[in-house]
Amino acid sequence: MSQRSLFLAFAVLALRVVDSAPAAGCTTILVGKSLTADGSVIHAHNEDMGNDAVGRVWRVEPASHGQGQVLRVPYVVLPHVTKSHSFWASGNAQGAAGLGTAEMVRPYDSVLVGLNDQGVSLSCNWAHSREGNAEGVGIRRYAIRQLVLERARSARHGVELIGGWIEKHGQADWGGLVYNLADPREAWVVETTTRNWVARRVRDDEIHVTANRFRIGSDYDLSSKTLVSHAVAEDWLASAEDELSFRDVYGRPGKMEQAYDTLREQRAVELLRGKAGVIAPEDLFVVLRDRYEGTEKYTPPQQQPVWREDLEGKTSLHRTISTNLTQSTFVAHLRGDLPMSVGAVLWYGVATPSWAGYFPLYAGGGSVPEAYSEPDPAESSGSAWWLFRRLQRTADRDYVRTYPQVHTFWSSQHSLARSRQGQIETQALALLAEGKASDAASLLAAFTFSQADQTLYHARRLMQLSPR
Repeated sequence: MSQRSLFLAFAVLALRVVDSAPAAGCTTILVGKSLTADGSVIHAHNEDMGNDAVGRVWRVEPASHGQGQVLRVPYVVLPHVTKSHSFWASGNAQGAAGLGTAEMVRPYDSVLVGLNDQGVSLSCNWAHSREGNAEGVGIRRYAIRQLVLERARSARHGVELIGGWIEKHGQADWGGLVYNLADPREAWVVETTTRNWVARRVRDDEIHVTANRFRIGSDYDLSSKTLVSHAVAEDWLASAEDELSFRDVYGRPGKMEQAYDTLREQRAVELLRGKAGVIAPEDLFVVLRDRYEGTEKYTPPQQQPVWREDLEGKTSLHRTISTNLTQSTFVAHLRGDLPMSVGAVLWYGVATPSWAGYFPLYAGGGSVPEAYSEPDPAESSGSAWWLFRRLQRTADRDYVRTYPQVHTFWSSQHSLARSRQGQIETQALALLAEGKASDAASLLAAFTFSQADQTLYHARRLMQLSPR
């Protein structure tokens, strides 16, 4: 099918689009540096917030603060740091509906994933804890995520920050969260409840996949001070001398071994099997877009959301890694053999990975067209998120026919971007060697903007839209 025919097919399908209800369930893959082709750490993630969770991506510049100044976040007051890091953030538009989002607009209440100028990438997955939730008491998870991007000097430092906040203030509103952090040296997983937490460093020769459950057993490297005593006090652990498996003790019974989670985790590892030492970002794009193609579990996009409860008792329907409920998707390629401003790059996609065209966001800075950062959640032709959501909803109506064509199209565009990336980075490194850091930053920023703009242009063509 020609591009023109493909565009016309989408235009016809657009007349038959229907909305579906919200759902959720993120997937994260962390790959240690001994398994990658270039010694990088790779962090991949689908942020599945539901159909109504309108998204955006934006850049936050560093800020300086005087001694004694304080920061108010839901629902606590913290001391400011002298200077915060700059970072890319992706999350909810202001006042957007979605899983656990606030109806009101308030500060530090929208960030979901991101990458800061120290090369620290962050994502988060919901899980189910048997420790009770604390409504309105402690720090909300959105604030924790933004604070990590503002303050973390490394993935390990981010772990320490999260643990310290939870122990001092508690985690508000929802107690079962898994934070995933990576930098060019290593990756960490932090599994948390309302008042307790454990953290485990992802080994250099390991692939760690998290769906929506706790996975850390007794092999944690760091933990909260009250981890054991609280479990004993709640009669979850017989005595302080017994070995504590976080997953088994703090995980909600019946929610830790469900196919909704385990099949996704197993599938991601299966898709990367046999690639030890040669794993590249392109391999993670394949994982994020997977629907069990070529297997008996293959599941096309569903018109209704696939919640955990929707799968109970069903054998013909499976929770896929790629879902039509994704707000954003990314693959962070974190290379320690290059200067941070060049080596840490997050390939970002809007809405579901099946239809997204990924473009690069460099740790060193840059900007994207305003359409990507639109704060108003109302549907409009000027919003990149709504454009890609409409593309997804339209194409899902005839997935079998349209997906192979669109996938080939986006893959060819990505190959061109990767080729151009090599040229741009070579030039940027030469400028850095000459002491021209500002020129190198401008070059990378221009590349980021142009790739994001081209992605927007191609998506508009696919939907036969034009900017207003």
